[in-house]
Amino acid sequence: MTHRRAGARVPRALAALLALVLPLSAADLLTAPGAAAATQAKPEVTRAEAFEGNWAPGADGLRPVPCNALMGHSDLTMTAGLRDNDGGTVTAQFVVTTAAGKAVPVSNGATTVSSGGTATAKVLDENLPTGAYKWKVRARDKDGNYSAFTSECAFSVDAIAPVEPVTVTVTKEDGTPVTVQPARTKLRLKFKHPAADLAGFCWFMDSPVSVNRCDGGGGGGAGTWTPVADGATEATVEVILAIWPRSTLNVFAVDKAGNQSPGDATTVLNTSRPSFIYPAGQTPLTTWGQDLLGDLNGDGFTDLLSPEPDGGLRLYAGNGTGRVQMSIVGDSGWKDALIAHGGDFAGLLSFTDAPDGFEDAVVRLGDGKLYLYAGNGLGGFSHAKRMALAPPKDLGSKGWGRVQQIIAPGDLDQRTEPGYRKGDDLAAIECVDDACSGARLRIYSGQTLGGGGANQTAPFDFQNPAYTGGSTWKNYTVLAIGDQNGDGVKDVLSRNKTDGNLYLYAGKIGADGKFGLASRTAYATGGWQSANRPLIASHGNTQGTIVSKTITDDEGRVIAYKQFQPKAGDEQGDVWATTRADPNSRVNYVNSAGMAASTTCPTGCLLFYPGGPTALKAPLLIGASNWSTSITNIF
Repeated sequence: MTHRRAGARVPRALAALLALVLPLSAADLLTAPGAAAATQAKPEVTRAEAFEGNWAPGADGLRPVPCNALMGHSDLTMTAGLRDNDGGTVTAQFVVTTAAGKAVPVSNGATTVSSGGTATAKVLDENLPTGAYKWKVRARDKDGNYSAFTSECAFSVDAIAPVEPVTVTVTKEDGTPVTVQPARTKLRLKFKHPAADLAGFCWFMDSPVSVNRCDGGGGGGAGTWTPVADGATEATVEVILAIWPRSTLNVFAVDKAGNQSPGDATTVLNTSRPSFIYPAGQTPLTTWGQDLLGDLNGDGFTDLLSPEPDGGLRLYAGNGTGRVQMSIVGDSGWKDALIAHGGDFAGLLSFTDAPDGFEDAVVRLGDGKLYLYAGNGLGGFSHAKRMALAPPKDLGSKGWGRVQQIIAPGDLDQRTEPGYRKGDDLAAIECVDDACSGARLRIYSGQTLGGGGANQTAPFDFQNPAYTGGSTWKNYTVLAIGDQNGDGVKDVLSRNKTDGNLYLYAGKIGADGKFGLASRTAYATGGWQSANRPLIASHGNTQGTIVSKTITDDEGRVIAYKQFQPKAGDEQGDVWATTRADPNSRVNYVNSAGMAASTTCPTGCLLFYPGGPTALKAPLLIGASNWSTSITNIF
């Protein structure tokens, strides 16, 4: 028998026959797409990573352990992306050893996943004492084929955490010791820890600590991370304490491996009542101090809030001229929110103590629920201290989802009976049914306690509206404009979205003591449709300065205080409005010299309209760009 050598030619007759039977030659088959994969069906490791502690796809606060890194006393989670070219399941084989090659126990070291999935395995912290280690991983398919191991990834562990707590020294800005400081003033805090390998300090005000939530100390971001230089053992930070009569500081030291010192002890920082700006004509002897209506940061000037399209929240702090300065006070969760701020309804320290004098916010979130957020007196709000507000029964199953707008106008209805005297109210435009066939304007009286201040457990009387308008408010935007006609009763300004006019509804108190609205009068005609002025807001009079004064009480003590002084000739309420984003449309305004000017607003502008008794004055250009692209509303 004759044996043909490998690679010997096929006889011509047989080759011709095969050409008739097969559409592709043998060479064609070997070079066709996918042929190599069919003959080399080995699994693959497409990626391999390690993390300190736990791991979950897309989770926040993950702490990677790259090759040659130093990690602290923690579990090690390894991950591997696996792929099988045959499309079957794949099993990961994780191997961890000491630098000397001694095997380290691995939990779930052989995890099976579908092709394209991610396998994980963990080494418990008890199996990772201080020392040097390395790890690798390979893949095995259902047919028993193995990929090559990944390159060994070396890492080190420092399992010894700092044992002493952080020492905290509290001083004034000038460095002198302090025991009690007025809230909303600066304090200087010195942190000290003897660890030789100190990386920095993670600290929180008035909330629990977690190393996974501190910038720099472990990724995340809710805590404040203060690094130190190599070899340093202390750091100094400045803080503004808002909560009174006390705030709490939580701080721990973090070494270079990420280990933290004991952080369960807290430092109590005692504070006294903060200074407030008093309204024009009022003093510490005539009224209990609280932030002025619309003022969120306590400087005496009206501010704005604006949700961002991605859910962030901006504070636009006013300066008494209509101009504003932006800062971020919320990073998520504010998308599609309706916000009203105008009054002090709750305290940051507790919902059972007296309110703290800081302006709060009533918020209807995208989930259709209404919440009261305690303000921190610095422009932000406490999510931990928010309280859900139950809707009136006649709003039906949809509840606060029927609300189109909410505003906080202050004490609008001026009720004097016990439980309502000097209560700051809430007004809302509500659909009359789930289909919103019409909408009504309602005023819910603010409820107060006998000793003064809002009733924190029930800040508004939702079951007994103090005023209910007709059902024709669906196409209106209502503003808390203030007392425009000077009769001592606040008025309401509304924008008709259809005819583009602004109408003033003078407030009135009837013979029965109940609040009502007089017939409307035109306040600004034409051009106020939503398409032309998309967003509008008002918190009453905005223009003025802060003046320092003193007054002597009955015992002869001289009391220093500050008071808001309205700008002469501009005592009425003012209006902010945005323009549409249009590169071809001219926007008219008055410049700083009082001369007529115009511009275009390709991304939207912000205009400020000083108010008058019967009409708005010519606007000022406050913001020249991005007012129709970077925010979704102004409140």
